[in-house]
Amino acid sequence: MMGDNMQTKQIYLDDSYLKEIEAKVMEIRDGIILDRTIFYPASGGQPSDTGLMKGKDDYRVISVEKGEEIIHKVDKLAEIDEKVLLMIDWDKRYAHMRLHTAIHIISAIAMNEFKARITGNQIGDTGARIDFNFQDWNSDISKSIEKRANEEIAKNHEVSWGYMKREDILNMEGSVKVDPRLIPNLEILRIVKIGDIDIQPDGGTHVKNTSEIGELKIYKIENKGKNNKRMYFTLSGMSQE
Repeated sequence: MMGDNMQTKQIYLDDSYLKEIEAKVMEIRDGIILDRTIFYPASGGQPSDTGLMKGKDDYRVISVEKGEEIIHKVDKLAEIDEKVLLMIDWDKRYAHMRLHTAIHIISAIAMNEFKARITGNQIGDTGARIDFNFQDWNSDISKSIEKRANEEIAKNHEVSWGYMKREDILNMEGSVKVDPRLIPNLEILRIVKIGDIDIQPDGGTHVKNTSEIGELKIYKIENKGKNNKRMYFTLSGMSQE
């Protein structure tokens, strides 16, 4: 996301499909800091990527964290100035991309048709969960959301991303589908747009077209307090968690 004052260029923000790239080790700080990376750090409910760095040795990337810098947690450390080839575990990343774009479609339908706002979400490797604040709820709502989500997925909407001023996106009607406190306090925000059905601030990775998502299946609903519902879903080709 723009506005980050860190030395690592976040390549994944502009190209979610890049599986390999060369990088340089800039610093060792409880892990490896690179000049650029395709490894997504855990953030916003999306888990970090895992994978491999190949340099003078093979370094297994166990997790990636983002604070003031992006730290790649590895099984052993490389050397400063060492050049490494980054290789992400693509199947895991692609599953996260499909699920993340699906979350945006579900959140757009929940907001536009049921006035429900997301209060949290968590993506896994084979499914995801979303927490909603529904003022009114009945058992038919999840069936309706599933049906509408699959209708939109089947329309093959193009997915694009760019950057907007925070004030502009927050003032755009219907663009904020999560609790505003969950949105980073940055002057420039990265936004993700799905056809004509959704636009919202987001720092995650997504597919390029909704045709890549596959069929969506909501398989469980939990009560999480007054007006709060937790919805679990999976996609075709994934086993339920």
